[in-house]
Amino acid sequence: MKGAPPLIRALLLTSLILTIGRGLTLPFLAIFLTQQRFMTPVQTGLVLGAGLTLAILLSLYGGYLVDSFPKTRLILCSMVCLGVSFFLLPLTASVIFLIILMALINFSYSLFSLSIKAILAEWLTVSDRIKAFSANHTLVNVGWAVGPPLSVAIAVKHPLSPFFLAGIISLMATLLLGKLLPNFGSTPQQKVEKSSSVTKQRYNFSQTLSILSRDWRFVWFILGGTLGSFVSSQFASCISQYLMIAFDPDFAYKVLGIILPINASIVVLLQYLISRNITREALMKWLTFGSIFFLCGLILIIFAQRSIQLWIIAIAIFSLGEIIFIPVEYIFVDFIAPTNLKGSYYGMQNISSLGGAVNPLLTGILLTYTPPITIFVVMMLATLLSLYLFLKGFLLAIKCSRTGE
Repeated sequence: MKGAPPLIRALLLTSLILTIGRGLTLPFLAIFLTQQRFMTPVQTGLVLGAGLTLAILLSLYGGYLVDSFPKTRLILCSMVCLGVSFFLLPLTASVIFLIILMALINFSYSLFSLSIKAILAEWLTVSDRIKAFSANHTLVNVGWAVGPPLSVAIAVKHPLSPFFLAGIISLMATLLLGKLLPNFGSTPQQKVEKSSSVTKQRYNFSQTLSILSRDWRFVWFILGGTLGSFVSSQFASCISQYLMIAFDPDFAYKVLGIILPINASIVVLLQYLISRNITREALMKWLTFGSIFFLCGLILIIFAQRSIQLWIIAIAIFSLGEIIFIPVEYIFVDFIAPTNLKGSYYGMQNISSLGGAVNPLLTGILLTYTPPITIFVVMMLATLLSLYLFLKGFLLAIKCSRTGE
């Protein structure tokens, strides 16, 4: 990101720090709730699932907040909320309060992410936005690679220390960013608005929802993104469920111990290199390539059986599809969203993550009542339908841009 505004580089570094904090805590919450709060699997699932679902719903309003209030102020507020929630989580025993804290952690990070996306749209050109988004996603994966091992190392002496460390680094990052923000100045868009007598139109929340629901380009995208999220966002969980049912636990742990680091390594090494070359004009071509990688990876998984080599190849190919799919989602929304509604569009985009939330449940049902490979056949069908829905949205977006709608 040489030559990028100092604010962008500061936010990318902050994103890495906050992701390390999440990596310190979130992967081990199920263990914490079971061992420290003596919760049953049902109670643990309720806390994690309800907290995530509530955060997704809140993020719809979070997008509206991003369009209505100063984005840097929202970033600082979300970081404070995130840090305080990390501190409170290990001190709370009530299921209700645990759900609330989980929702706050997920919503705060969502608000932070939405604000960053909107700031990228204000400060950077289209090509530079894609590069910055790709760099951010790469740093997020680096954070997830650093956080969990660090958590394991420090939790040996004190099981609650990862939560406190996550809270400390989040609040320290807030203080540092808050001190630096006044030096970054106004956005290019704000400078234009100050010199112009034209003010951009504002909408209330109900008007914003009405606009989004009537934008069929966006509706098709949300539906396609939901199916894409079903395929990619909870893939590790799906694979682990499949391996435990189709094979023995020893083989399952062996495969997971190999393929998860491979997936993370490929994303970290190639995400920025590949996605920086994705453009609006070639959006569907890239999405088609991503879908082909998904399909080929799933087919190889079906035939992999006990071949470790085939598992490695299958996950490597599937990971290439993941690398393409994530930036394409961002570019599509950036393409169709009006300047004064970027945050609202990004916020509504989070609905598509419900597809990932459905994956573990549907995987469990299919593994219980059908042959194990059925889940991968369903994911292949979901990939094809997702590509079709994205195509409908993209063609409509091209038509609207030509007619000036």
